[in-house]
Amino acid sequence: MSAAPHIRLGWKAPGPVADRFMRDEAEIVGINGPIGSGKTTAAIMKGVAKASRQAPSRTLTSPVPDSTERWPVRRARQCVVRDTYRQLWRSTMPSWFSRFPKTIGSFTGAENAPASHVITFALRDRTIVELQTDFLAIGDQAVEDVLRGYEPTWFYLNEMDLLAQDVFTYAIGRYGRFPPMEDGGPTWSGIIFDCNAPELDSWLYEDLFLATPDELAARNIGLHRQPGGLDAQAENVAHLPGGRAYYERQVANAEDWYVQRMVHNKPGFSRSGKPVYPEFNDLLHVASADHGGVAALPLIVGLDAGMSPAATFAQRLPSGLWLILDELASEPGTGPRRFGEMLAQRLRDRFPDFGTVIGICDPSALYGADKKAGEKDWSEIVAAQAGIAIRPGPTNDPVSRWEAVRRPLTMLIDGRPALQLNPRCRVLRSGFNAAYRFRKITGSTSRFNTDQAEKTAESHPHDALQYGMSWGGEDVAIRQRRGAEQARGTSLPAYSPAYDPYAQAGG
Repeated sequence: MSAAPHIRLGWKAPGPVADRFMRDEAEIVGINGPIGSGKTTAAIMKGVAKASRQAPSRTLTSPVPDSTERWPVRRARQCVVRDTYRQLWRSTMPSWFSRFPKTIGSFTGAENAPASHVITFALRDRTIVELQTDFLAIGDQAVEDVLRGYEPTWFYLNEMDLLAQDVFTYAIGRYGRFPPMEDGGPTWSGIIFDCNAPELDSWLYEDLFLATPDELAARNIGLHRQPGGLDAQAENVAHLPGGRAYYERQVANAEDWYVQRMVHNKPGFSRSGKPVYPEFNDLLHVASADHGGVAALPLIVGLDAGMSPAATFAQRLPSGLWLILDELASEPGTGPRRFGEMLAQRLRDRFPDFGTVIGICDPSALYGADKKAGEKDWSEIVAAQAGIAIRPGPTNDPVSRWEAVRRPLTMLIDGRPALQLNPRCRVLRSGFNAAYRFRKITGSTSRFNTDQAEKTAESHPHDALQYGMSWGGEDVAIRQRRGAEQARGTSLPAYSPAYDPYAQAGG
């Protein structure tokens, strides 16, 4: 590609994830990464690449300077959207101007207001690219009021984690309207977006990050997630001031919620609590596709009793690898009989060929019934309805149960994480990412109550998972070590510090 002076079109993707993002032909395509990962520039250059591949106009040609020739014109219009004009001009516009200065082409607009930039450049195939880029911000206005009347080829939603879902929804209904059909219409149209790791309760996390690759593909969406800034495979590090020290400085000085989301690129971390499992890495521990398990091996059904009973379905392979296959979370007020029926239905639907099914429940679920009066406890009622044997978990000690899950999270087996979570387990996944957490102590900015996890919708399936994995043998070594340390007059800490063994493995 040749270009007019001062237009910087020479660019190389800063890593394999950014490269896959550039090559993705999905109608809606985005790149997620830590700050400084080069995702904004990648999104800008993807727009330039899309404009360069637009079919030439059927009717329009452009004169070539210092020549009598007229070359075909490839026309495209993109609409860049930010949350506020302050952020648009402080962040997005400098990135744009670093490639396309105001002095190039035709620029109109003023700071903290809408702007438009039309640039043209020539390609080696003797065609001219004419790219119009409009810059907008939503601010306090209604999305419809801002975007009404815009007819772009595509939208570029910059920092989409800061935009409301209405922006995404409205953009879907507006792209693909330029060039007009009498001029040939658009060759490609859609949405380009970039984002940091979203918060747990955000629409972006629920709608896109929790979706499986197959679900995204069915919607013609591509989501490309870069490694964390301190990972061995981190992208764009060579172009950052100080290289890796750029991230190390932030880790040393920023709060944990910021470090986890903005440096390690882990979604879900918030300021309201500390995750019970900071070792969990969504990019590594979540399987890429739904997996049905191995019917010849025992299916371990972890069960948590109470007013919102839950179940998890897992297998421990001979190698030691844990497959977390499914989850069952009930509504508050669900009794044991109805929950047993729900469990039976799930076993019929998902695991009809599994010969050995073992239920492991909260030990306290075996108590509370008047046996002399013929009453049955929670586990007996559920077992009768589900048609499986249920036995108590080996311990109700929360630290031992947490460690039973934490241990495979911090192990590699044959180069793979020792725990693989089925992407269909949305509640467990949310809990792993941060919703299953220790509450911050009132009045403190950095201390958490690490003796008891906060009771949330995610805590019940996680308790169920802990009972099943404890019975599966994960806490045997932990309990043996606890006994030895108690004999020496020492004990395990109530909470293990954050440790990510996959940091050097591309997590």
